[in-house]
Amino acid sequence: MPSAFEAAMDHVLRFEGGYVNDPQDPGGETIYGISRRHHPEAWADGKPTKADAKALYRRVYWEGCRCDELHPAIAVMVFDTAINQGRKDAVRFLQTAAGARVDSIIGPQTIKAASMCEPARLLQAFAVERAYDYALLDHLDDRYGRGWMRRLFACYEVAQSLFAQVTFNKERSAV
Repeated sequence: MPSAFEAAMDHVLRFEGGYVNDPQDPGGETIYGISRRHHPEAWADGKPTKADAKALYRRVYWEGCRCDELHPAIAVMVFDTAINQGRKDAVRFLQTAAGARVDSIIGPQTIKAASMCEPARLLQAFAVERAYDYALLDHLDDRYGRGWMRRLFACYEVAQSLFAQVTFNKERSAV
């Protein structure tokens, strides 16, 4: 079974495929979802490789959002949201869904609040926050809006698949 990070990366790369330079995309020039505008260091020697993207994603988004300290299903959703909507929004959605103080900083209080929630309910509440944020965007339109919603639902499915994996692993380790 893939780790939560590997499952999350597989999901992200399905939506953040190859090279894109769409003038209507607020992200600008990207490859594997790595924007030249937001990560110029990754582009210093030319287009980043898939391995470069994976390393950047792990360092900036997975570790930056402390995903290893979250339930794997929640970690996948937080990670994908951080990439697509920004780390501060991902943390804000988690804090709101978990009933924590909202400051967009992921610290011990946020981790504790998330760990005290039933993971399936937290995942659903997080997905609602994410969808609601999409709905409030001024630039949400037919061109990107449906794709972002597809991405959200696909991420939700990946996250849900990890519930069975975690349950299986707990049962197996108890034997």
